[in-house]
Amino acid sequence: MVPNPRRLAPSVLVGLLALAGCSGGGTQTGDATPVTAPATIATTTAPATTTAPATASTAPAPTPDAVMPALHSRTYEQARTEFSRQDLSPTRLTAAAQHKDVTLPRDHDDWYICDSSPRPGAPLPATTTVTVRLAQDFSDCTTSFNGYLYEENDPSSAP
Repeated sequence: MVPNPRRLAPSVLVGLLALAGCSGGGTQTGDATPVTAPATIATTTAPATTTAPATASTAPAPTPDAVMPALHSRTYEQARTEFSRQDLSPTRLTAAAQHKDVTLPRDHDDWYICDSSPRPGAPLPATTTVTVRLAQDFSDCTTSFNGYLYEENDPSSAP
């Protein structure tokens, strides 16, 4: 059986490298005895100089952008808590009503998040404001008559 050259090449290469590494440490002479360089001792001293140690840059390394958390089906209060937990400022949250015919009350902490912008998992740079669309009942998140909660408020619906 003839050996496969592809399998033989790595073995030959390893063998050659091993032999090259085993050669003597000094210069070879004609009589095969290694010659070592003579040791020299410096008798002069250099003047002492003082150099400041290298210091690290004082500029902080850039931090990666935060990632938009998944807020769907949570209350507005839970979203603010999640932002604080992730070291994001809750003041970045902007609340809006999910439907055109609903006015968002001043106290909407117990309203449910139907949608958010940017989407969950998207990068969240420090300058980005997060808009969450809220509904009083979570079941209202999926109810819409052309953007209205109540069909009778939709101008395109037939009376």
